[in-house]
Amino acid sequence: MRIQNRLSPTIVLLSATLALSACQSVEERADKYYQDALTLISEGDIDRAIVELRNALQLEDGHREARLTLADLNEQRGNLQGVYRQYLRLAEFYPDDLDVRLKLAEMAFLGGNRDELERHVAKIEELAPDDPRARVLVAARAYTAAVADNDAAARREAARTVAELMADQPDSIVLHAVQIDDDLREANYSGALAGIDWMIANDPDNLRYYQQRLQVLAQLGDRAGIEAQLGDMVEKFPDNQANKAMLLRFYLSEDRLDDAEAFLRSLAAAAPLDKAGPTIDLIRFLSERRSIEAAQAEIAKAIAERPDPVPFQVLDAGLDFQAGKRDQAVATLQSVLATAEPSDQTRHIKVTLARMLSSMGNEVGARTLVEEVLAEDPTQVEALKMQAVWLTAADDTDGAINALRTAIDQDGEDAQAMSLMAEAYARAGKPDLARDFLSRAVEASRNAPAESIRYARLLIGEERYLPAEDVLISALRLAPQNPELLTTLGGLYLKMEDYGRAQSVADALRRLGTDASVQAANQIEAERLNRQSGAGDAIAYLEELADGADATFASKLTLLRARLATGDIDGALKLAEQLKAEDPDNPALDFILGATQAASGDLDAAEETYKDLLETDQTRPQVWLELVRLYQRQGYRDAAKSTVDDALANMPDDPKLLWAKASFLEQDGDVDGAIAIYETLYERNSRSAVIANNLASLLSSHRSDPESLERAWTIARRFADTEIPAMQDTYGWILHLRGDSAGALPYLEAAAEGLKTNPLVLYHLGKVYVALDRPAEARPRFEQAIQLAGPADRSPEITEARQLAQTLPDTDTPAPAEN
Repeated sequence: MRIQNRLSPTIVLLSATLALSACQSVEERADKYYQDALTLISEGDIDRAIVELRNALQLEDGHREARLTLADLNEQRGNLQGVYRQYLRLAEFYPDDLDVRLKLAEMAFLGGNRDELERHVAKIEELAPDDPRARVLVAARAYTAAVADNDAAARREAARTVAELMADQPDSIVLHAVQIDDDLREANYSGALAGIDWMIANDPDNLRYYQQRLQVLAQLGDRAGIEAQLGDMVEKFPDNQANKAMLLRFYLSEDRLDDAEAFLRSLAAAAPLDKAGPTIDLIRFLSERRSIEAAQAEIAKAIAERPDPVPFQVLDAGLDFQAGKRDQAVATLQSVLATAEPSDQTRHIKVTLARMLSSMGNEVGARTLVEEVLAEDPTQVEALKMQAVWLTAADDTDGAINALRTAIDQDGEDAQAMSLMAEAYARAGKPDLARDFLSRAVEASRNAPAESIRYARLLIGEERYLPAEDVLISALRLAPQNPELLTTLGGLYLKMEDYGRAQSVADALRRLGTDASVQAANQIEAERLNRQSGAGDAIAYLEELADGADATFASKLTLLRARLATGDIDGALKLAEQLKAEDPDNPALDFILGATQAASGDLDAAEETYKDLLETDQTRPQVWLELVRLYQRQGYRDAAKSTVDDALANMPDDPKLLWAKASFLEQDGDVDGAIAIYETLYERNSRSAVIANNLASLLSSHRSDPESLERAWTIARRFADTEIPAMQDTYGWILHLRGDSAGALPYLEAAAEGLKTNPLVLYHLGKVYVALDRPAEARPRFEQAIQLAGPADRSPEITEARQLAQTLPDTDTPAPAEN
């Protein structure tokens, strides 16, 4: 066979092309991409222009014009992080470029990044200290530092410098930003509004300035101004759902349901027929605030008029589900899915169906649907959030965090995803990151009540009362009649001992007029009187409420509890008997009477009351548990144990009864049996901190294999920031077992201070002192543990404590001398 050595025309052409390409330098090819990008920009084809600019930068990373143009396009699209990244790369190639450094410093200041501001301003001072733009940023740095140091005098001096510079540079955004911040700190709200209006006029597409203006109006309490500002924001940014949600919340906070409905109807009417979202929002409002019938009428209309009726069929199924027609709702969604091709819509329906199945206890079905959705679209936000909840519950916090990162990448304003991220970080033992995401959730939700309350409670738990107050008040400015916000704020003021404002909150709750809000107001007022004037005045106030013409069962029950708490047992018993006589057929009053009889010491009467209740209904777990406590109080341990068994025969899955069973098993030495019960409880509810603590404590104290210790650590990581002594003991002991005795010490010292009569806690602290070569501090801890445990205690821990107390020296081991 003859082999031809001729080249085809195609090969010849390709060779010519390659030869021509080889003649061009890398710089020339990069510049060709850049010029092509400029042409595309002039034609309005920005997406392809960005591709060409990236091609240029792949060839020549330091192509200044290409990188500046890419930064400019990112800025036009609002991608400030992208802008900053491009300028940082330019600074690497051109470290002495003043314009680049000025831009970086300006962005760092406006973005609140103090470290980056300091870095770039220092370079600017080196390059051009007398440049007018440099002086602006030097003044901004001084102002920022004064604010961070809480130095009011230095802040005012920096603000004066800024005012002087403003005369020569009236168009400086940095100077205006400093002046606005200073006006707000000095309560010069008219000046702040004028500055913000200047910002809006110069950058009318920047949502941040509109939000800042809204905050000032809220600070002023200008409700009409808030409404107008929210309306302006909805009109200016029609695709921003958060602004629409804020305006709706504003109407609802003022109980202006007609205005809220009119607003939602206007959005629905303005939307194209193939955009179901606004109409769905209207239907949800009608179902929650009007009636199911009104919502169903709107659904029927939409199904008849819309080209795609499926979203409204799904919504109708959701209403059926809420009304208790669960099987019918599930069947409807399954029917829709049976004939539909995979799409964004079917994936949304599958997630909705998964939520239904999960609430019905069908976790396998729910998880299968979510897995199907994510197999088709790994970025489906609602499916990712469901997956993250399951992963967090299973302590796979890394998996949950990765899923939520993907969700937040798709929607950077998803407050629910941020709240879930906070929970995952808290479970992973990273409280600082959890706190950060709770704060971000508040911001993303535009100070919505649920997110604000969640974050405020965390701050209150850390005794950071003033930041918590700021969070709650910011939320109340947009929802001044929200009872949960008011109740949380009232409790905060009691902790702050700000009794005047606590009383004002109670008055505001009472004006809402609902039974729940009035009850909350009464509780705040009673606690205020108790703290401020003493228990006598508080009891007198509660008696006045209970004896009044409009007295409620709740007010009488509050009085009864207050009498018990202050030691007025006879008064409490008399009131309980009175309540029972007024309503003899109410079993809840039998339970209250039994608890009051037990508190008064009439244990036989209490036992009889509890047994009477159980004769009529064997499925009352709280009554069984009170009977168990009654027997334990009298030393009838066998009777208490058998009562728990009897209760479990009627309610084998009740968590509190299982908990009681586990406690008895642990006391009897059947630790494996107790662990098995806690494992079951933890699988059902891994969010319970108490269950988590008990399980982790047993695993770490009674098992020594590496797997159990690792499991205990995974469960207990969440206690890194705890102030609860029992959880500090668990966390500290596990740290010690993992080799970090120095890290364990502060936790165990705090636990021993809070649990001074617990021998096991004292033993744990002693062991850590031994590990740290501090025997003189270990010995007294062991001696205390031995004394508290008593001579009959033969547990391994106390046995070891006895040995160590006898053999440890009474002075610490001296540190080796340095050579």
